[in-house]
Amino acid sequence: MLRHLLFALCLLISTAVFASPGSDYKLGAGDVIKITVWDHADLSVETQLNKDGEVNFPLIGLISLNGLSVSAAENALASVLRSAGYIVKPSVSILVTQYVSHRFTILGEVNKPGRYPLDSQTSLLDALAIATGVTPAAGDTVYLTRDKAQITYSVAQLASESDPSRRNVWLQAGDVLFVPRSQIFVLGEVQRPGNYRLEPGMTVMQAISVAGGFTSKASHSSIKITRKQPDGSSKEIKSVAQSEPLSVNDVVYIEESWF
Repeated sequence: MLRHLLFALCLLISTAVFASPGSDYKLGAGDVIKITVWDHADLSVETQLNKDGEVNFPLIGLISLNGLSVSAAENALASVLRSAGYIVKPSVSILVTQYVSHRFTILGEVNKPGRYPLDSQTSLLDALAIATGVTPAAGDTVYLTRDKAQITYSVAQLASESDPSRRNVWLQAGDVLFVPRSQIFVLGEVQRPGNYRLEPGMTVMQAISVAGGFTSKASHSSIKITRKQPDGSSKEIKSVAQSEPLSVNDVVYIEESWF
């Protein structure tokens, strides 16, 4: 149910995400731009910003556009052409044809993982839409890695926020998003041992049911869980009740009855 909600959310916001980038995009190294000077075809070029964010423009030579918005870069070029006396009233337009300097990465359980241009103000929820939603195995959690620090977010919680300042987690260049698989493992004396999606609030009994139920040799009371701890270690919990709620990556093991 949750994954359908998340996918629907992605579809709702996708029209806004794929709109044309705003003029607030800041140019940087590697971006490819098409510069057009009205009524001066000889000055219209398509070029790439070098490692220092500079372009080699006719008549002017090297000029830095690093960190400028598209509109600010247009004004900068027009100002130089005017002040140098080349054109009295230059009209300059810039179109970004390849967004290279500002990108984010989204990995894990999304339909289209990869690197995407950060060509306009983009939120974490927008990023899920750009990756065309989550897979059926996706969990509710998204990990955001920025400057070697990791922050954990609940997608359902963000989506339910009515306050935009709390709902919109804005991405920055270089951010890496990871959507983990939400799964558990049910092993031992069940009909279909294997890994299964962890549904919200799932208990041991529900997991056993999903795995086809007990075998004829199963002990209904000798159930144990191996659970990962925050430090990466594993803890074994024995004699678990069937009403015990499960966590991501839990390994539920049903032992054989000796009687």
